[in-house]
Amino acid sequence: MNPRQAEQALAQVAERRRQSIEAGTAAWSPRALWSICLGVITLGLLTDADMIWLWALLAVLVLGTAWNRGVQLRPTHSSRRWQVALAATFVLALAADIAVQFMVRALGWPLPNTIGAIGAAVTIALLSRPVQARLVASLHP
Repeated sequence: MNPRQAEQALAQVAERRRQSIEAGTAAWSPRALWSICLGVITLGLLTDADMIWLWALLAVLVLGTAWNRGVQLRPTHSSRRWQVALAATFVLALAADIAVQFMVRALGWPLPNTIGAIGAAVTIALLSRPVQARLVASLHP
């Protein structure tokens, strides 16, 4: 291998490393956010339809997809504060789900779990996505 080929090989390795880091530290895309929100709403619909058995199938599908499509990077160190904040937004989404369900049940509307899940999906879209973007911005490879 001559010096020029070695230089090109190193440049290629550096570019692949940069692409891997960018892929692993990107904020949720609109497509991913849409998938997350639809998944939450689907869980609400399944609960209202008394199809709890389908939850298990959906969970297996989600885990299988995440397992196959996951990007494996070297360990990165992110801000513990942003990790806690992201977890807190999911707790708020659960609280929004429960609060909306109570209101829907009090009003006597149908599909309380589905409407509650829509409240949780809105919370995820408005709160969790920006916090997740800040979390991945804090990653240091």
